[in-house]
Amino acid sequence: MKRWEQTNLHSLIRIPEPELMEETNQVDSYANADFESAHSMIIKQFQSRFPHKFSPRSVLDLGCGPGDMSSRLLSLFPSASFTFLDGSNPMLDFCKKRLSTVLEEKRNNNLFFKNELLQDFVPECSFDLVFSNSLLHHVHDPFVFWAAIQRSIDDDSFVFICDLLRPNSLAEANHLVDRYAKNEPEVLRKDFFNSLLAAFRFEEVADMITTIRMSHKLNLEIVSDRHWICYSKPRQSGLNYNTYKPIA
Repeated sequence: MKRWEQTNLHSLIRIPEPELMEETNQVDSYANADFESAHSMIIKQFQSRFPHKFSPRSVLDLGCGPGDMSSRLLSLFPSASFTFLDGSNPMLDFCKKRLSTVLEEKRNNNLFFKNELLQDFVPECSFDLVFSNSLLHHVHDPFVFWAAIQRSIDDDSFVFICDLLRPNSLAEANHLVDRYAKNEPEVLRKDFFNSLLAAFRFEEVADMITTIRMSHKLNLEIVSDRHWICYSKPRQSGLNYNTYKPIA
């Protein structure tokens, strides 16, 4: 068992942070932060778990933020129609600007940018892929998040969610900040620390999935000392899903 998979019954209580990142210095520091290592790892985890020859026609990026993950999804699925949703208008504006620099001139798919809160988002139809990274820990009521997921999928949709794990102690939270944000601006270090304290523990997420009656549809795994992922289980109808291979 890896060190970060060990449980601690005396873990920190959750301390929610503001749901939206709208301050200019917050948005700028987050948008310009070096997330290459973490985001590349998450995308690899995603690729190793989606169905063989997966080619979604419609993609929902739930909580797209400033668009780093969004640009990676665009590269993976260049023919798909995308909906990017974020409750923070400054974040969504940054996402638009970032994607405008990576789009091909003759790209013919549709891109939709929605500045809406999760509880207000009612899609017109389901999506083939619902992707979300680092959104759940921002939401004060986690079931608002899961309800938005459920409104956005059908039986054929593939879901992939990644978020932070709440550490066992303040000392561990400070260690993670020093390890992964050592050279970042103080505003980003503070936001990362607050996000760790606002995150959910693995067993809490597992309880949520059971409560919404989706444990038979979703796998849940810890993939690093600070991340968990949740993704759709293989369909019983025989879809050929890639075999999971741990990524070093």
